[in-house]
Amino acid sequence: MDQQTLAIALWGFAVLTLLGIFFGFALAAAALRFKVPVNPVVEAVRDQLPSANCGACGFAGCQAYAEAVVKRPEVSTSLCAPGRESVARALAELTGKAMGEVQDRIVVMRCHGTSAYARDEAEYAGVETCAAAAMVFGGPKACKNGCLGLGDCVRACPFGALSLGGDGIAVVDTEVCTGCAVCVPVCPKELFELYPRARRIELSCVAKDKQSVVRATCMVGCTLCRKCVSKCPAGAITWDGKTIVIDHDKCLAYGPACNEVCVDICPSTILHRVGQRPRPEQPEPAAAPAPVEVSS
Repeated sequence: MDQQTLAIALWGFAVLTLLGIFFGFALAAAALRFKVPVNPVVEAVRDQLPSANCGACGFAGCQAYAEAVVKRPEVSTSLCAPGRESVARALAELTGKAMGEVQDRIVVMRCHGTSAYARDEAEYAGVETCAAAAMVFGGPKACKNGCLGLGDCVRACPFGALSLGGDGIAVVDTEVCTGCAVCVPVCPKELFELYPRARRIELSCVAKDKQSVVRATCMVGCTLCRKCVSKCPAGAITWDGKTIVIDHDKCLAYGPACNEVCVDICPSTILHRVGQRPRPEQPEPAAAPAPVEVSS
């Protein structure tokens, strides 16, 4: 390598080194100039949250809730549904606030119109989502209020609490469900509703159609006979002019004196105790005809 080439190489190295030092100092100065101060309490609160970013608290993710609960006195420490009581207690200790009431809730899928009980009236061949299917005459099922079984809710659930069984409807794993309610607005049929985890009864039908329509489309649909409304001793079951409504707080507050007569009187078994699936009454098999003797 001659002297001229060596000089060019050394000058290039020196220039690049100086540029690197200059831009390094410039970036450091910019970082100091635009540094955002971090509240250590916010960071501590953020570390306690489950990082699901489900929005159940009403804020746009866990970071937004952490900032709000620290900086705003009116924001409760008990808004994180997935975190439940343990997270609410930790947030109360970190922020110095009183721990609000924690409601342990889950979602209940208000449809038991499985493929065995609810008939199809068409074959759907479009985009495989419930939202798309519902736009085509309400979907392929004869019951226009029932689960379409295409899994929009399953894909939306951040905790894996929803699945599609082989019987054509979504299934909630209540042990895994946190009550975040992300699935509630996703369902085009509005089938998901928040229930207390300690609920007594469930209504597994949105109950909107007349008896004749229900009988023609689903073997376990609510016929709106309203016997449960008149027989509930706690007055927890009402009719709002469109469907059956259950006040679970009132139902639970009634105490052990409740004999759940509402469940026993329901002719379609769609109002049932927790853990029991509604089943249609199967007709008794016809008696075999008596043998006829033929004389020769």
